[in-house]
Amino acid sequence: MINVKERIIRKVNDIQDPQLLEELLHAVELESEIENSYELTKEEKTAIDEGISDAESGKVHSNSEASELVQKWLKK
Repeated sequence: MINVKERIIRKVNDIQDPQLLEELLHAVELESEIENSYELTKEEKTAIDEGISDAESGKVHSNSEASELVQKWLKK
């Protein structure tokens, strides 16, 4: 019995439509990106959870306030 990978290779080799081949390549590349996705560390997850908690409790800044804070931080 032919395995799935060999069947796919055989089918792809028969395709003449360049647009379909591009779509297949895009799908394969997406799968590769998903396999190599970044996994957050425990510290990063904790920081994100703290940020969400702050936002939910109203501890936020407007865009202009945030810009001012960044400018002050960059001048240090």
